[in-house]
Amino acid sequence: MMDALEVWVPRKGDAQALEVRSVQLAAPGFGQVTVEVEAAGVAYADIAMRVGAYPGVNVPFVPGYDFVGRIVRVGDGVDGFAAGDRVGGITVTGCYASLRNVDAKLLVKAPEGCDAAKLVAATLNGLTAWQMLKRTTAPEKGEWVLVHGASGGVGTLLVDLAALGGIKAIGTSSAGNLDFVRSHNCVAIDYAADAFAEKVLEISGGGVVAAYDHIGGRHFRKRSMAVLRDGGVGVLYGAYEVSRGGRFRPAALISLLTGGRYSPLDLVAASKGVVTYLADAMVRHRVETYRADMADVYALVETGALNPIVGARLALERAAEAQIMLENRAVTGKIVLVPGGAA
Repeated sequence: MMDALEVWVPRKGDAQALEVRSVQLAAPGFGQVTVEVEAAGVAYADIAMRVGAYPGVNVPFVPGYDFVGRIVRVGDGVDGFAAGDRVGGITVTGCYASLRNVDAKLLVKAPEGCDAAKLVAATLNGLTAWQMLKRTTAPEKGEWVLVHGASGGVGTLLVDLAALGGIKAIGTSSAGNLDFVRSHNCVAIDYAADAFAEKVLEISGGGVVAAYDHIGGRHFRKRSMAVLRDGGVGVLYGAYEVSRGGRFRPAALISLLTGGRYSPLDLVAASKGVVTYLADAMVRHRVETYRADMADVYALVETGALNPIVGARLALERAAEAQIMLENRAVTGKIVLVPGGAA
């Protein structure tokens, strides 16, 4: 047994439901390793789980979708990893902890010499951006894409990856973040701008080949699907409004389910597509693809080609504060928990 610290969610509720507790961590099981967590990402999915709006996760649970850390113990049946290896991974829950046991099949070797916070900022967010861009839509050099929330963790990496591939991006944000978005080599638009669709169509010369939307519902229909060119794809990869403000919003769920209905005939006539993306499903069902893509993202961070933005670093004990910061959109970039104290 090893002494560990973890953040526990015993009941649904606001961020004050989070509790920090000491636990005894058992030895890793077959196919598992024990990892000392260097950094854990704070994600909107963590909040959705806390309020009961994330499918398949119920209280009580330990939040934390992704992490970067170092292996300290190796269980039986593990090949390719040894104590001392630096690793990262996506586990959906359990990463708000100083130590945890992880199935080795979910791990990817993480580069030495890189800031752990930057690496974890590129883990869940980086995989999401990479797979949506490279696998789900695959725009070609010179084509236009639309990225909603381009000042956020996924959005920033989407526009950065697009720029690396010679793809032109339009990024939306609040008025206060437009300069930040422009600094990432894309055209910035205020998400609240009048005649939004007309502006996107004008900038892109008739429509974008892909639109990445983390909101859904009427927003997806009016501000993503409406600006696609023929042959374009709208990608829904989140449901931000359902847990906006740190509470479950039933009306937003209804809008998500009913606000984006499309005529199959109209979609076929324009050869447009609607697709959803969830990292959890890709990790569970295409694990080797996940590991290969995650390795590619880490390599870009290691070389400096991709520079994830870390908005705040907080000690593990400040997890509730970190989630409140995310709920309030208080920082630009990824919020990261650092066991042992903010570094």
